[in-house]
Amino acid sequence: MCPVQDARPGHAVDALAEIHDVIVIGGGPAGSTCARFLRRAGARVAVLDRATFPRVKLCGGWLSTPIWDALELAPADYPGGLWPWSTCHVSYRGRPHAIACRGWFIRRAEFDDFLLRQSGASLHLGVSVKEIGRDAEGLWSVAGLRARILVGAGGTHCPVARLLAPRRPMGPVAAQEHEFRADPAAIARARAGRDGEPELLLHDDLRGYSWNVPKTTWLNVGSGTVDPGEVRAAWQTARAHFREVGHVPAGSDEALEPKAMKGHAYYLFDPVHLAAAVRADDTADGRGAAYLVGDSLGLAQPITAEGILPAVLSGRLCAEAILAGAPASYPLRLASHPVIEDYRRVFRLREAAGALRSGRTLARGTPLGHRVGTPLGHRVVARGFAWMFSGARFPAPRLVDLAIEGVERWARSKRTRQIGNLKRERRAS
Repeated sequence: MCPVQDARPGHAVDALAEIHDVIVIGGGPAGSTCARFLRRAGARVAVLDRATFPRVKLCGGWLSTPIWDALELAPADYPGGLWPWSTCHVSYRGRPHAIACRGWFIRRAEFDDFLLRQSGASLHLGVSVKEIGRDAEGLWSVAGLRARILVGAGGTHCPVARLLAPRRPMGPVAAQEHEFRADPAAIARARAGRDGEPELLLHDDLRGYSWNVPKTTWLNVGSGTVDPGEVRAAWQTARAHFREVGHVPAGSDEALEPKAMKGHAYYLFDPVHLAAAVRADDTADGRGAAYLVGDSLGLAQPITAEGILPAVLSGRLCAEAILAGAPASYPLRLASHPVIEDYRRVFRLREAAGALRSGRTLARGTPLGHRVGTPLGHRVVARGFAWMFSGARFPAPRLVDLAIEGVERWARSKRTRQIGNLKRERRAS
């Protein structure tokens, strides 16, 4: 990737270039949503992306229930392929479960292009960002454009993220996937349920999951793991499983081969990421502020790794902070939003569960951190995962907070006892 510069003096820019209010680097859901809400309020916005749209985007293409409110759109407003589902098929430790919950699937090439074209921004596509500069007036300069404010929406490797350098206590998670065309009749015969209903395979150690999603003439398959080094083996296991249960169409062997899978890495939500959501100078018009949204900040759901909803949500909240002239409010807007509040709860539960298992917080964010050994436990895990997959909110969140605090106290107490026992054993030896 290209170097990033933050040097006001001596940076060569076109002094006559049009000055935008905001430059957004990245035209995915986070960037296009931010641009759309800014444009609705009359801001001058330019969006840059190194790709031309529509473009292939590695993603299962799943939308959870809060997405439409975040976009201020209805499903009927979307003209692309849309697959609603009301049952999630989850397998865990050899037991299949059909669980009532709901959501939608889309194809990212269509969805991202729709959102970007709806943004109303000035689009600069096929433009690689080689450097980011500041001129003597404090304006950002990117690829010959100038603006008062900069938004980084370019994903995990966004140049603005390198500029702001958010702290990453845990490494990235990884996914490999492939979306390919197949005979619709063959897909219909093989699928686990109805068209669009996801089939999820939870990995036995709960360090990831795999999926198989029929979309009429398309099939999207893949695996995601907490440890990027485990993702290839995870797909090999998942491929064998989907074949064994007969849920992949005949004639798709080549499309399911590991060489056909493409991978990417990104960061799950961690509360500390929010500290780097914005860097701002103390200016009346917000000049010089730089923001991070979506995967550039690291907001994916801490267990399911859902990315589209937090991308859209952060793009909208970023726009609202910019329009309010209150850069410092952006992290607070994120932290106080109900979706992100629930992400924080899930993060705390995940960490506490890991601590209960091992007496320490598990490295790399193991989702649940322990094996649930009974059929009832398997069913609870499957239903809980499907519930999160649908984007449902925690019921009675304040009671949940009290329960989490109890689990955290228990985990700390267990850790203290284990440390004490270890010290006594060492003294005794």
